[in-house]
Amino acid sequence: MPSKDQKLSLFDACGMAIGGMVGGGIFAVLGEAVMAAGNAAFLSLGMGGVLALITGVVYSKLTVRFDESGGEFVFMEHIAGTRFAGTISWFLILGYIFTISLYAYTFGAYAGRLFGLSSGSNFLLGSAVVTVITVLNLSGVRESGISEDILVYTKITILTGLVAIGFINVSPDKAFPIASMGIGNTIKAAALVFVAYEGFQLLTYDYNTIKDHKQNLPKAVVISITAVLAIYMLIAFVLTGSLSPEIIEQHKETVLAMLAEPVLGQAGIVVVLVAAVFSTASAILATIFAISRLAKRIANDGQLPQQLTDQQSSGVPIYFSLLIAALAIAVQSFGNLEQITTFSSLVFLFVFSIVNFMGYKHQIFENWKKSLPIIGSLGCASAMVILLYETYLTDPSTVYIVIGISVILLLCREAYIWLHPKYKGQTST
Repeated sequence: MPSKDQKLSLFDACGMAIGGMVGGGIFAVLGEAVMAAGNAAFLSLGMGGVLALITGVVYSKLTVRFDESGGEFVFMEHIAGTRFAGTISWFLILGYIFTISLYAYTFGAYAGRLFGLSSGSNFLLGSAVVTVITVLNLSGVRESGISEDILVYTKITILTGLVAIGFINVSPDKAFPIASMGIGNTIKAAALVFVAYEGFQLLTYDYNTIKDHKQNLPKAVVISITAVLAIYMLIAFVLTGSLSPEIIEQHKETVLAMLAEPVLGQAGIVVVLVAAVFSTASAILATIFAISRLAKRIANDGQLPQQLTDQQSSGVPIYFSLLIAALAIAVQSFGNLEQITTFSSLVFLFVFSIVNFMGYKHQIFENWKKSLPIIGSLGCASAMVILLYETYLTDPSTVYIVIGISVILLLCREAYIWLHPKYKGQTST
């Protein structure tokens, strides 16, 4: 594993991307996928994975084309202008806030069950882990490269073991019929759990630290997303094929732990609970650090209040990190798991749809591959619309909240621009 001053190998880059996705994704959203799509949950995760794979290829192409770290902000700044890039980045930051809250919510559920506490303690546990990790981040504590690799591939080993255990107990009576809840719910679930794939973006923020980055970034993205897609689909299939709907609904928030029980008993549950606790905590740490780097990047271009990023500790903006932590805790206190997951996925579908369109506009592909960005853009946009529509049918208040938060964000963004006249001249073209 490379030292601080060395480059990340392809193996390390794959570990980073897989860790960013598996870090909290499957532990957080699996129950929601199954509740929405039933036995077709594995198809939902496959659909989401295909969209993520197309988007990941577009991300790679754009990053290599501009040869610069920074992800979405860099793409949009070059193609659509700084002001437009700043606005989309505000939405992206909001999506990360909800993602941190999702991981914190999941941490609280798994940690509470691990320590035998009542569900009422989940919020306190989730808030505590966000607070502690924010302080550690400001103190300069990071996962070392080798510890990150060990943690990531240990999680992969545990999840692979769960798949093997699950197949032992798969029953045709439970696994079939597959599409009993309808194609609409299958697509809704694919959109709902899309947040489980967003972590590959971390590679675009660390582009310049990857060895032979022009060759290894695209390889790492394809390898990591394909591997995660396969793991997610297999886990979802064996879960619905080996556990009854009653068990899944009863343990919706920690359902992954139940896969190990039939073969390994309570010890198997504990292993999964411990893995989930470390995994979600690690995901919070990585996300807070990633969002801090994004904030510094867009603040340097005048698209975020400089005061939020001026004061730094160990290279991490103090006020921005504290604000993000406070907002993530607030979201966790007011929203339930489905609402938090819905908003997180909607934001990333929205941003990824635009990134894919930017890839088409910038003509990053030739011949038949020109259709890939359009497919990705339309796919993400369609999934977003379907998720909004299906959510409105079952829980219209969630849609109103999503619209309200989006409007407030846009108003804050316009107020910021209005208060800084020198940026009024910037356009989105």
